[in-house]
Amino acid sequence: MIRGEQVTLCISPARQQPGRRFFRFEYEQLKAIMRQNPADINYAFWTYEYAWAAIDSGIPTVVSIHDNALKILLTQTDMFRLVRYLINTVVLRKARWLVANSAYTYDNLPAGSKRKAVVINNFYAPYLGDLIPTGVPRENFIVSVVNGFTKRKGIPRALHAFSKLREKFPSLEYHLIGVDMEPGGAAQQYAQQHNLQEGVQFLGSFSQDDLMQHVAKAKLLLHPSVEESFGMAVLESMLAHTPVVGGKDSGFVPYLLDHGNAGILCDVTSAADMATAVERLLLDQDLANGISKKANAFAKANFSEEVILNQHLQLFSSILNTGNTYPPKLMKEKADSPLFNT
Repeated sequence: MIRGEQVTLCISPARQQPGRRFFRFEYEQLKAIMRQNPADINYAFWTYEYAWAAIDSGIPTVVSIHDNALKILLTQTDMFRLVRYLINTVVLRKARWLVANSAYTYDNLPAGSKRKAVVINNFYAPYLGDLIPTGVPRENFIVSVVNGFTKRKGIPRALHAFSKLREKFPSLEYHLIGVDMEPGGAAQQYAQQHNLQEGVQFLGSFSQDDLMQHVAKAKLLLHPSVEESFGMAVLESMLAHTPVVGGKDSGFVPYLLDHGNAGILCDVTSAADMATAVERLLLDQDLANGISKKANAFAKANFSEEVILNQHLQLFSSILNTGNTYPPKLMKEKADSPLFNT
């Protein structure tokens, strides 16, 4: 337990290979520590073990949905993702209040879950604007910020698209940032196996500060993911005035890019189509500048912290005003706990 003036951090143990045990150990530990330190409302991120434990703690719980478990399972077919999908199914059935992090996430919910859900988008923190350098010229590279070298994230096709671009822009570089994008990582191994490493820098994970500064220097961000429940890398690029090329059918990406008004949309399942979209921005600086200005304004108007946090506070107030009751044991813990109204 780590206690501050307004924040208490509760840390519970975990064990290796939790998926093989259906996260039962983690679930029991999380549920116990929530009951020992009850809050007015639990706000559980993702629809997995945290949400499962929070709901079964008996404390009013809002579950925030940040992905589509079925679509992830279909693109990453393994036992771990199957377990996650099954937990997601349990959580959606049990939850009383759901928050979808985008209209796309909401649209993909089952009908019964939609009746319990509201849409409250992800947001960017105000300090991100302070991390963006001003007056720094663009450098001769494009960038992708991706965590995970998977079929769903689309880096293999992006590497093929960049190989096509190098034929017309031989000095152009492609910078890959994120998990599995480090030197010697999965992305570089794939590039070497397919002779696609020419002009590519495999940079790995960055701090938030370094990430924003690097993206701000890029000519554009190529976002090759085939499915996103939101797309924070896209939003961060919009804040950095860096134009984005994203998928026209990639989940929330077309909404985030204002259906093509705030970015270039293409078929990210086609390396040729991605290369054409990137080339269009590289050859037309006026188009790139216009899109980056529209994107920045759209991001600030729709995804700022102030706009989104007020929506959360309104939801919490409406739940607390419904007069929810706790099980008798938790009612006593509520009365005895100095943390309950924190």
